Amino acid sequence: MQEKLNIAVFVDYDNIEIGLKSTLRREFDVSLALESLKERGDIVAKFAYANWGRQDGATRQMAENAVQMVQRIPSPRGDKNGADINLALDALEMAFTHTHVNAFAIVSGDSDFIPLVNKLKEYGKTVFVVGGKAFTSTILQQNCHEFISFETLLQDVAVPASVLALETRQSHQQPRPRVDRQGGDRPERGPERGDRPDRSGRRERPAPLELAQAMPLVERALQVLERREVQPQLA
Repeated sequence: MQEKLNIAVFVDYDNIEIGLKSTLRREFDVSLALESLKERGDIVAKFAYANWGRQDGATRQMAENAVQMVQRIPSPRGDKNGADINLALDALEMAFTHTHVNAFAIVSGDSDFIPLVNKLKEYGKTVFVVGGKAFTSTILQQNCHEFISFETLLQDVAVPASVLALETRQSHQQPRPRVDRQGGDRPERGPERGDRPDRSGRRERPAPLELAQAMPLVERALQVLERREVQPQLA
């Protein structure tokens, strides 16, 4: 039986915020990262590092998601590595002092965290990295146990509907009988997908979704079902 994951989350806010704005033109939403990690285990600690006096808008979403905000005090020369060092020290301290924490999630794309990732792996911890493909160090992506990209998280906003369809497919497999005018039973058949008539009255089937677009959604849905211990109805 696979060991239950107790995950500690460490957010390098300045890095992830700048990376998402510059590459995806999106604001950082910590809830997307947390919801994705909840599918992989239990989140037992959440920390975010930044100069919060300059992040009025971000402090609200951190508070709403119960993320502990760690104040980074910048040096007079504006040294950005201060948050990196504090985050790494706190993560290593937790690895030593909180033995029930067996997984760590680093929300950042900074290659400076490669030594931290490697050290946590040496201590037998599972390491997730959450960041954008466009700005996260390739070495960081390749050396963690699982890289979770924000590009995928943004695409997966519509996945719950697909998952729900797969989970409930079995209940809709059998046609519902109805009585015809002669009094006999026959299955009730709804309109097929794509049976909508066009202006000329002919029924056209819409163009199929490209395989490259469909497969990531199918794989994601199957992974969610597996974690929920739901047997999908495949056809």
